[in-house]
Amino acid sequence: MKILAIDIGAGTQDILLYDEKKGSIENCVKLVLPSPSLVFAGKVRNATSLGKSIFVKGSIIGGGAFSHALKTHVDSGSKASITERAAYTIRNDLSEVREMGIDIVQTEPLKFDGEILEIEEVSLRNLDGFLSEHDESLSDVDVVAIAVQDHGVSPRGMSNRRFRIQKMKELLAQNPKPEALAFTEAEIPAYNLRMQSAASESKRQLPGAKVLLMDTSPDAILGCMKDPIAEKANPILAVNVGNGHTMAAILSNGDLIGIMEHHTRSLNPEKIELLLVNFANGRISDDDVFKDGGHGLLFLSKPPGFANIEKTVATGPNRSILAQTNLSVHFAAPAGDVMMTGPVGLVEATQRKIEL
Repeated sequence: MKILAIDIGAGTQDILLYDEKKGSIENCVKLVLPSPSLVFAGKVRNATSLGKSIFVKGSIIGGGAFSHALKTHVDSGSKASITERAAYTIRNDLSEVREMGIDIVQTEPLKFDGEILEIEEVSLRNLDGFLSEHDESLSDVDVVAIAVQDHGVSPRGMSNRRFRIQKMKELLAQNPKPEALAFTEAEIPAYNLRMQSAASESKRQLPGAKVLLMDTSPDAILGCMKDPIAEKANPILAVNVGNGHTMAAILSNGDLIGIMEHHTRSLNPEKIELLLVNFANGRISDDDVFKDGGHGLLFLSKPPGFANIEKTVATGPNRSILAQTNLSVHFAAPAGDVMMTGPVGLVEATQRKIEL
């Protein structure tokens, strides 16, 4: 099986072109590039510096830096307009986009004298062009597996943090394996607009390949499990300390026992240590985490207790925060590279979910 795995985070997009014919994953192509959000944010900032108006069209990408750059652009007194589809990049509630001072339009303005940005999250054409210079190709890829962070469009009046945890719990109640949080093209929920957009982009550019989508937090947890040290331990506490979210998961015999998710910016070494210990001991609730500004937590069965955790395994760009705690932590490096934790998780999810 040949799998193109792309984990798109806030800072980077981590790419692994996994080809089982190469014999070893270390022989496969690996790339770490700036995230689309950062790239397009740079284009917005350039237009702002020149005092140009901006028109944005295209698909849904991760907001983050791009959304912040657009807000700064409007706050500076410059104008910005965006198509309805692309506007979901900024907020799932389009009324909030309008409140930011950004016009939502149906068509491209006539005789527009400004900067036109066509945003896209998945650019397989550009990637294939680069790879062809190195005797690699995407033409025979069997599966494109993509991870993006997608809260989903929550019902009006419901917190998207509550919604995110609730939907994870519903899926895991049917199957406690991490791959239950991965979706084939036909399985992507209607409320996951960013995932749907990424799948559509992929199929348009590589119609012969199957597609799998997953959230960036669970795919990193699954990638942690493929670390050689983690594979030998049971139960384990896997922690992904990302730029935006920190997710912790307790796993026993490959099954998820519980998941907790918070915002990384709210955590310091003392706080994350206390949260992880209380989580493993079952001494913290979903409400506790939510009221603290996090997403929440779920338990599928009784947690084992922190003293019974055989190994705490961590990944993510802010994992160094755990080195400042009193916890004994192993930093995951599946395929010998911490930056491949997400892509390796995607490859594993694909192999578990898709048969060719």
